[in-house]
Amino acid sequence: MKKRVLVWSLLLVLLVVGQAAAGGNRAAGAASGELSVAWWGGDLRHQKTLDMIKIYEQRNPGIKVVSQYAAYTDYWVRMATLAAAGSLPDTYLVQLTYVGEYASRGLMRPLQDLINAGKINTSKFTRGALSGSSYNGQVVGITLGDTTAGMVYNKTLLDRIGHPIPRDQMTYSEFGNYLKTMVPKLPRGSYAFILNNNNEAAIENFARNYGCYGVTTQDGKALGYTKEILANYYNFHYDLFRSGVSGPIEVVLEDKTKQFGDSLSGKGQMALWLTNVNQGKIFQASVQDELGMARYPVADNASVRHAEVAVCSTWAISGQTRKVDEAAHFINFMVNDWDAQKIYDMDIGVPGSTDIQGQLMGLLNRSNRIDAMKGREIQMMQDILGSIEPFNGRPASYGAIVIDMQRKLDEVFFGNMTVNQAVDAHFAAAQTLLQ
Repeated sequence: MKKRVLVWSLLLVLLVVGQAAAGGNRAAGAASGELSVAWWGGDLRHQKTLDMIKIYEQRNPGIKVVSQYAAYTDYWVRMATLAAAGSLPDTYLVQLTYVGEYASRGLMRPLQDLINAGKINTSKFTRGALSGSSYNGQVVGITLGDTTAGMVYNKTLLDRIGHPIPRDQMTYSEFGNYLKTMVPKLPRGSYAFILNNNNEAAIENFARNYGCYGVTTQDGKALGYTKEILANYYNFHYDLFRSGVSGPIEVVLEDKTKQFGDSLSGKGQMALWLTNVNQGKIFQASVQDELGMARYPVADNASVRHAEVAVCSTWAISGQTRKVDEAAHFINFMVNDWDAQKIYDMDIGVPGSTDIQGQLMGLLNRSNRIDAMKGREIQMMQDILGSIEPFNGRPASYGAIVIDMQRKLDEVFFGNMTVNQAVDAHFAAAQTLLQ
């Protein structure tokens, strides 16, 4: 880790100095045939990406790829520094949470002209896969992998207590009854569902079920939901909390802070939890119990049933680079080449190309539990990407709003606020957060 931090620090110094010497927005390495590329992840993802790049360089000997990578949080701190210095990599990976912020500042170049020219092939990408990497109606990224929020359930535990597995897209009323009837069947120390966990998608899906854009309006200047919608959301979760679905508040808060292996889910003591579906196969590889996945519930009387947001991890071309064609060529390889995608193996989500999806499905052994979760992931994302309403990114204010909304719900759980007080407090806080 220390070595990687040192490498990042040296790269940052060199890039900033090089930018200052050039006196403009020319990308580092433009004259030498180098292409700077950046992404986030752990050691396994880094190695997979480097192996893909090795194939790319073998096929394109005139290009030298300069790789930059770090863990997720460190990555965005460093990208902010590089953006401020005018020294972003030529192409870099962007997660949906940051698409609004970076695209609105001109740091993600619109790509439709490159698609129209055939330099990036998206002919096998669904509308959902493209809209997830769009901002204000413009494609600004090409997804390396899409995921969305879903529920992972412990099938072994459910079978043991004689409770059915959850259905896709139950209504909230059906889901609430499903959880409440499970509670008395569970052994001591086990719980039905993690309430108000750190995944932001529950409130986002709920708001979109009622025809809202999301947590905020598309321009990020106002909350996307009404007080009535938020009160309904809080009341649903508070009712489940009082019914013992997730245990005492101390259990809820402590479990939020733990890594999967040390959590109730990782120990086989949680029946269901909300997560991004690309995590399902990783969870299955970590436990002996058999797991499964289901689509998230739908609000009662929803006007929009297919409300999930496709969470992209998308390749962007920097608005600061002059190596546009080279970056487009690299991206096209990373998302469409079978040899590369076979190495990556859905590490960050389901690839956008339906051809690649089909080839990945052909490699699966459904009797293997991890492969079964991969197959379910692809199936879920195919259904979702083919049916969801278009979504053009999360604005920069999104993260702060979700955190405040979750904290106010915790105050309700603690008994420090009523639901109506929590709603009013959140809307008051939003006036400052959205400025």
